[in-house]
Amino acid sequence: MNAHAFALVAAVNCRKTLENNLLASPGLKGSVELLIKEGFASASAAYNSAIDDAVADILIFVHQDIYLPAGWLERVDQSIRTLDAAGVRWGVLGCFGSRKDAFGGLGRVYTNGLGLHGNPIAAPEPVETLDEIVLILRRSSGLRFDPDLPHFHLYGVDICLSARHAGLTNHAIPAFCVHNTNQLLELPSQFYDCYRHIKRKWVHDLPIAASCMTLTRFDGELRRKRIDEFLARVLRRRQRPLKRAEDPRTLLSEQFWHRFDADPIAAPSNPTGGSDVDIALHPDR
Repeated sequence: MNAHAFALVAAVNCRKTLENNLLASPGLKGSVELLIKEGFASASAAYNSAIDDAVADILIFVHQDIYLPAGWLERVDQSIRTLDAAGVRWGVLGCFGSRKDAFGGLGRVYTNGLGLHGNPIAAPEPVETLDEIVLILRRSSGLRFDPDLPHFHLYGVDICLSARHAGLTNHAIPAFCVHNTNQLLELPSQFYDCYRHIKRKWVHDLPIAASCMTLTRFDGELRRKRIDEFLARVLRRRQRPLKRAEDPRTLLSEQFWHRFDADPIAAPSNPTGGSDVDIALHPDR
């Protein structure tokens, strides 16, 4: 039995995606308050609505296309108990985090089109910001998502910075998950709207390490990204983006899942050295 009561929140625009991924996750077995938010214009609006509606204190905000393996909630619970026992005043937790001295990110995850990525961790690791695929906070912390932030991008960056300014710390935790996304080769215009909003709001915190890029005063990484996308279009070098799999488990081999069931911390970390492609990636991809 989990020591904490959890509420799981998803902003949903496709019920089939939700049912094939998040709701099919064996990691959700047990008593979990489920809050499905549909028809909202932004992630902030959807998630603030869930904060208002939730009964549980620990809120887990998850993308609809995330697959949570067996034992996932237990690993989250263990990380929270580790932080609480150490007297850490934490603000936001997540599966994949960024900070300036951690190239490649902290926390091992699998993303369709990227494969296994992120530096392995065995315990909660302090980070500057967290990727939006999974965000965990306490309702009692008083943290809320910025209602003026539009669309569905960079809200994880924003709430992590809000937590830090409130004197709380943010942490990536060892809770492997699969992001069964449609591969995105070009950032949409909505992302740049969110980028500009975050940059204006947190100008005194620049540079800001985020999972997509580092936000800086002169937009170096953003400019390089847009140039690369432009050249790919002009030179017709665009690759075909991978589509979301019908079954998220097929993104990784059966051998990987056998290893994961035996050791959920070591399996995603590639302990044998150089076997990610052979063991983790599906042979057809």
